[in-house]
Amino acid sequence: MVEGVRVAGLREALGIDGKSGLVSIVGGGGKSSLLFALAACLPGRVVMSTTTRMFASQMDLAESVCRLSDANWEARLDASDSNLLVVGRLEGDRAVGVPRELPADWLARRGVDWVVVEADGSRMLPVKAPAAHEPVVPTETDLLIVVAGIDALAGPIRDVAHRPGLVSAIVGLGTDVALTPEALAAVLTSREGGLKSVPDRARAVLFINKVESSSQREAARAVACAALAEPRVERIVIGALTAGDSADWEIWSR
Repeated sequence: MVEGVRVAGLREALGIDGKSGLVSIVGGGGKSSLLFALAACLPGRVVMSTTTRMFASQMDLAESVCRLSDANWEARLDASDSNLLVVGRLEGDRAVGVPRELPADWLARRGVDWVVVEADGSRMLPVKAPAAHEPVVPTETDLLIVVAGIDALAGPIRDVAHRPGLVSAIVGLGTDVALTPEALAAVLTSREGGLKSVPDRARAVLFINKVESSSQREAARAVACAALAEPRVERIVIGALTAGDSADWEIWSR
């Protein structure tokens, strides 16, 4: 096991060294922030999207946006020279996601190097366990990133988790009990939790977000040590997206 190696960039931290690919992001604790941060540092042209839902306000973070309801959305997809966010129709304060099969089709188009998809929802809570219809991960995904905020350890499960009953069922704790680092690792690596619907072809990486203080870092390291017991997990990235693409990303790997 490689413990606590510091790296300079988000792309390096996630182990992305190819020239193209399809990335899906699931879990809680900062998926949308990671979507935009990753798109900004990938080489080439990036198409971003969601297969679930996204707050309309988050669309303002994109350089360029189009909707499937736009008559010229495919022309924009082919012609745009900047990163593009593609969503479905707007419903109130949220944008509906695109069909699961579309991201792989976009990656096959000329001029598209990367597709990054938010494939899960968490109502802005730091941890979740998916319902039967979740997550909506494209089968062609090359890299699955499972996200959680370290603040998932900061209160009882009922307060920090989306679908707290499902989280409790995975770890065998009541919803009035706080997750331990080992319990959080169990949620993230469970086939009923973070690794649900992980495609056979995909690399699986855990991303522990919102790690800013020394105590949070120690807790995140405990999560990483426990999570690496799951062979399907390639590495764990520890850091804080609010700090930008800093040199303070810490990776734990086999």
